Amino acid sequence: MADDREDTGATPSDSAAVNVALNASGASEEARAYLRSQKRLADLQAEDLLREDKLRHWSLRIRHISDVLKLGFELALAFIVIAVAVGLGTTIWSAAHADGLVIQSFNVPAPMTEKGLTGQVVANKLLDRLTVMQNGTDSSRAASSFANDWSNDIKVEIPDTGISLGEVVRFLHGWLGHEMHLSGELYETQIGIALTMRMDNEPGRTFEGKASDLNGIVARTAEAVYARAQPYRYSAYLQDQGRFAESFAAGQALAAAGPRDETAWANVGLALLASFKGDDAQARAYVESGREANPDLPNFDFVLGGLESSVGHDEAALDDTRHGNTLLKGEGAREWNPAAIPATLQSDESVEAQQLGDFAQALAKMAKSPGGGGDEFVAAQLPFDAVSMHDIAAARRYLAALEAMQGDPDPRNAALADAAQLQGLLAMETRDWSGAIAALDEAAVARHKIETATHGWISAKFFLRTGVLPFKAYGLAMLGEFDKADAILKTLPKDCDICMRMHGKVEAARRNWAAAAHWFALVAARSPDIPFADTDWSQMLFAKGDTDGAIAKLQAAHKIGPHFADPLEMWGEALIAKNRSDLALAKFEEANRYAPNWGRLHLKWGEALFWSGDKGGAQKQFAIAVTLDLSSDDKASLGKWTIAHG
Repeated sequence: MADDREDTGATPSDSAAVNVALNASGASEEARAYLRSQKRLADLQAEDLLREDKLRHWSLRIRHISDVLKLGFELALAFIVIAVAVGLGTTIWSAAHADGLVIQSFNVPAPMTEKGLTGQVVANKLLDRLTVMQNGTDSSRAASSFANDWSNDIKVEIPDTGISLGEVVRFLHGWLGHEMHLSGELYETQIGIALTMRMDNEPGRTFEGKASDLNGIVARTAEAVYARAQPYRYSAYLQDQGRFAESFAAGQALAAAGPRDETAWANVGLALLASFKGDDAQARAYVESGREANPDLPNFDFVLGGLESSVGHDEAALDDTRHGNTLLKGEGAREWNPAAIPATLQSDESVEAQQLGDFAQALAKMAKSPGGGGDEFVAAQLPFDAVSMHDIAAARRYLAALEAMQGDPDPRNAALADAAQLQGLLAMETRDWSGAIAALDEAAVARHKIETATHGWISAKFFLRTGVLPFKAYGLAMLGEFDKADAILKTLPKDCDICMRMHGKVEAARRNWAAAAHWFALVAARSPDIPFADTDWSQMLFAKGDTDGAIAKLQAAHKIGPHFADPLEMWGEALIAKNRSDLALAKFEEANRYAPNWGRLHLKWGEALFWSGDKGGAQKQFAIAVTLDLSSDDKASLGKWTIAHG
C-alpha cells in the first residue's frame, strides 16, 4: 500500500484539491472525469490505510499477549525448577541431620502372623514402650545435647513396594544421616517366645520368656535399646524408677566412656545419687570431676547447694544457689531444655528467699522444675514456708495436701516422713513441745523405713541431722529434760548451722547466756548473709534483759534479711519494753507485710497501739489476733488485756 502511494502521489490533501478543481468553472468534462477518478483512488487508498492500521494494532496486541504468556510460562517453569531445587536441598539437609530412631518391621513366622502378631505390631509395641520411657524421664537436659536425640523422632518404618519417593528419602537418610535402625525377629522357642533385636550392624541381643509375657519381653528389649542409644537418659530413667544401683552403674559406665559432655552429665547423676545415699565426700568428688569436664554446667551448683543445705552449711548453700542461677542465665543454658529454665530459676528464687527469711516470697515463687524433686518436694516446701511465716491455718491446709500423698506405695515416697517432720515444726510454733517430739520421732521412723526399702540408697542420715534431731533437742530442753537434749547435741557436728543454733537455744533455755552467745556467734560469723543466727541471738539477749543488745542484733538481722518478719516483730517488742510503743508501731506494720497472719504479731501490735493512746486501733488488732492461732501463753495474755481494758 505504501508503494501505491508513492506511484500516484495522492494524499488526503490532494483529494481536497480535486474537490475544489471539480467545482471550478471552466473545467473541461475530461478534466472533471480525470479528477473524479483521482478522488476515488485517493478515497480507496485512505480506506485501505485505515484497515491496515487496525490490522497492525491487532497484530501488535496479539504479539503482546503472546509475549506475556511466554513470560508467564517461563516464570512458572523457573518456579518449578526452584521449588524442586529447594525441596531437594531441604530433603538432603534433613537427611544429613537425621539422627532419630527408625524401627523396622520385625520378622515374624507365618503361624504367629496369622494370629495377628505381625512384624508391624511388634515394631509398634517397641515404639510405644520407648516413647513412654522417654516421656517419663525427668531431666532438665536439652534433647539437642544428646549424641542421639530422639525427642521427636522415633518412628516405625513401613516398607514400600517398588521404587517410590519414600524409598528415595530413606536412601538419602541412610546415606547422609545418622539415624539408628532397629530390626530383629520374633520366634517361638521350647519354653515360649524369643525376641531378638539388632541396632544397626551390631550383634543381636535376644530376650526370652513365656508367650503370655510378650509385653515384659518388649519392655526389656526397649530398655536395652534405650541403654545402648541414650545412656544418660537411661540412667536418669532408672533413677526415676527407684532402681538406684542400676542407675549408678549406668552413670559410672557413661562417665568412663565419655565424651566430655556425657562425662559431665553422668557426674551430675552420680553426685545426686551419692548425696541421696548420704555419702558427702563421694558426692563432692563427682561434682569436682564433672566440673572439670564442663565448668559452665549449673547442675553441679544445684546438686552441691542441696547437699550443703542437707548437712547444715547455710552460707555455702546460698552461694551455690546464686552461682548456679548466674550460670543458668548465661553459658550454662546451652545444654538445658529452654522450657525448663524459667521454672528452675523461679524455684531457685524461692529457695534463695527461704535462706534470707523472705518466706512470703518463697511461698509465692515455689514451682515444680524438671529434675527438681517433683510434686512431693513442692508439697513439702509449702507448709514449711507457711510455718515460718507463723501462718498456722495455711500450714495445716498445705500439710493436708502433703499427707494425701502418703498412699503412694513407692518405697521412695517421703511424704509420710516430711509430713511428720513438718507436724513437729507446727507443734513447736504453738509451743506444744510433747506433740512436737512425738511427731519428730514419727518422722525419724518413717525415714528409716525408706532407707531400708531402698537398700540404703536414700539415707536417713542427713534428714535426721538437720530436720529432726536439733529440733527434738530443743523440744526436750523446753520440757526441762536437758540431759536428753545434751545427749542429742553431742552427736551433731559443729559445722551444722541449724544444729548449733538449736544448741544455743538449749543453752538459752537453761539461762546459760555465755554458752548460748558462743554458739550464736559461731554460726553468725560463718553465715554473714543469713539472718537466722542474729535473730536467735537477739531473742536470747532480750530474755536475758539486755534490750539494747537485742535491738543491735535485730538491726543486723534486718539488714541481712529485710523481708524477714521475725526481727521486725521482736524489734517492736523490744521498743515496747523501752517504753517506745510509738516507735514499735512502724516495726509491727512492716512485719505485717511479710507475715500478715501471725497471731502474736497482732497481739503485740494491739498492745503498742493501746500504750500509744489509740485504744480503737488496739481493739482492731486484738480482734484480728482472736481469729488467728496463738500459743497458750499468748491466749492468756490476750484474755487479760480483754478483761482489763474491755
